[in-house]
Amino acid sequence: MFKFPLQRLLDLRAKREQELARQLAAAQGEALRVTEVRDALRDLQAESAVRLAALSHTSASVGELVSLGYTVTQMGERVETASDAVTAAEAVVTKQGAVLTDAVRDRRVLDRLRDRREDEHRAVEQQKERDAMDAVALGRFTRRTPNDNPTGGPQ
Repeated sequence: MFKFPLQRLLDLRAKREQELARQLAAAQGEALRVTEVRDALRDLQAESAVRLAALSHTSASVGELVSLGYTVTQMGERVETASDAVTAAEAVVTKQGAVLTDAVRDRRVLDRLRDRREDEHRAVEQQKERDAMDAVALGRFTRRTPNDNPTGGPQ
């Protein structure tokens, strides 16, 4: 029976890889959420800008125009902040992806080592079996008397 001496380490690396995959998925979800918020803010800013442009051609009061202009400016700042958050979230996703890639590589190295060791173990076991069969065959051959007929029939 083959027993890989580094199996515990391989199991730990596999668990770490799974945890890193979960962290990557969470980071991707957060990046998606932040991107959706930024896009919604952009849409709201665009709507406000259109409303401001439309009001500027009407007999709207100066107070309304100033208020809407302030809203558009504030939306622009929020869009910039959200864009920064998107950039940061994408950086986290990139970093988590790189860490996961390294973890996958490390686990695969151990997997390949285990496979090689298992193949070597199997080859040694097969050689032992062949040696044992050869010893049995040789033992039967040397115990044969000159009167023995290998075909089993009369001489």
